[in-house]
Amino acid sequence: MMKETNNIELFYDYFDSIAMYLYDVNKHPYLESMNLAFQYLLEDYIDFPLDEQGLAYVKQEKNKIIEVEFTPEEIRKAVQLGLLKGYKHMNVSNAFLTPDTLGLFMSYLIKKLYDEPIQFVLDPMVGSGNLVYTVLNDIEQDARVIGVDNDKLKCELARNLGDLMDYDNQIFMQDTLSFFANEIDLIVLDLPIQEEKEVYLPYQIISHHLDSLASEKFMFVVIENDFFEQKQMEIFKKELDVKAHMFGLIKLSETLFKNAEKSILILQKKANKEDKLTDFLLINLPSFEDQEGMELTIQQIELWFKKRKEEKNESNSC
Repeated sequence: MMKETNNIELFYDYFDSIAMYLYDVNKHPYLESMNLAFQYLLEDYIDFPLDEQGLAYVKQEKNKIIEVEFTPEEIRKAVQLGLLKGYKHMNVSNAFLTPDTLGLFMSYLIKKLYDEPIQFVLDPMVGSGNLVYTVLNDIEQDARVIGVDNDKLKCELARNLGDLMDYDNQIFMQDTLSFFANEIDLIVLDLPIQEEKEVYLPYQIISHHLDSLASEKFMFVVIENDFFEQKQMEIFKKELDVKAHMFGLIKLSETLFKNAEKSILILQKKANKEDKLTDFLLINLPSFEDQEGMELTIQQIELWFKKRKEEKNESNSC
């Protein structure tokens, strides 16, 4: 643990020192400067007009870490610290950064549901990539990451983060509803809080990207708790019934998010329209800090999955 902490600090110090240097000499925004530091580490090139002194400085900082072997999780945690600092520089809320504990809990459920290797993972609102990379680092599968976002800077951050951790990745800068894919093994998605709900975008996003999911595979969506109370719910439910099962709903502790209470909705792509699902995973998750409550909840989940597996085996033997 001590080595991991030191390596997180070491990697953070590398890009933070360069980002602060570029800010001091040219008031270059922190997050963009982070990206330049990543570019220099990956390509030995920095797309920024530096004099000899500046080039010598970034080279010196790179040399401090060039021989160090960082794990993917050490890199991700260091970059997350940089993102928090960068958003603070911009006076932007960090509420849209998915909490690590949520990604780790999601990966726990994914490991329960997938026996075969995951080859393609899609995050259709990838942001800077924290959710999808948290999941992949924890399930320890070398899947290809496909991400979509309409923000250029976030796309560059997600792409560079994937490259730094050595994940095969394709990050597309475009509107998520204009993106199409096929035979995706897993979709993870943290929907943004939507203030104006006349046209409820989450329904559109989910319905659209279910078409990319392979048969009987899963979509994990972080939703607001008023998700099922919107005007277009009946229309969405009819569309959903054709495409997928509502497999589970995990109500998250209200301590996890400051701005809105949220849940994890789990959907499973139907093999055909007539497919029926008899079991539904419904969990009220306590605070992750409530150790006793979490242990009881995990026991409840383990029991549900054990029962599901036994019923599946009985069905297959008939």
